[in-house]
Amino acid sequence: MLIRSFCRITNHSVVLDRERCPGLEKLMMGNQVGEDLDRIFSSLKVDFPTYEKMDDYSKLGFITAELLMKKNGYDVSVSKPDMGLFIYSRSGCLGADYNLVRVMEGHGTDDQAYKRAIPNAICSDIAFRHKIEGEMGIFLSDGFIYEHFFRTCFGTLETEPSLNTLLAGYVECYGGYASSLLCLLTRSHEFPPMDYELREERFCIDLLRIY
Repeated sequence: MLIRSFCRITNHSVVLDRERCPGLEKLMMGNQVGEDLDRIFSSLKVDFPTYEKMDDYSKLGFITAELLMKKNGYDVSVSKPDMGLFIYSRSGCLGADYNLVRVMEGHGTDDQAYKRAIPNAICSDIAFRHKIEGEMGIFLSDGFIYEHFFRTCFGTLETEPSLNTLLAGYVECYGGYASSLLCLLTRSHEFPPMDYELREERFCIDLLRIY
């Protein structure tokens, strides 16, 4: 299994394949996650009206996927039956859950709040935008445990012969903290298939520490 490309976003940085994106980073103030993400989205000129209804967690995942897929030349109008989508998160849609509770208690008027309080809503938005038709799933874990991440992705590629690529990674956005890492993972052409190894572990350790 090989890491073909990646996108990493934090409160203050946007990184595509180890290159910083100053044009996008200048739009980020760092202390208002939702507003920062909205400015980045506006700059991308993406026609996706549903974005306005997303919670910050889904917005972060959507933008990360958008940058990564665009960087790798994927056409949003072309179906992708050989691509799967997996996202790990610690808090998941907890922010949307909190907003839904406030609405139910009469402290808000968002009549669409219930739609965001669904764990896999983030995957649905990304899959719909990019016409991803393969396996899809959300995993909750205590932080980004890269060993679990790579094992899950490697196992999926091994057991699903129809898949050639996975859009997978970690998205966390809650309480003013934003952190995402999405990768495009492809099969190894070696035989027997190459599992993840030390270089992938070092990749994640360095990436999460530096950016």
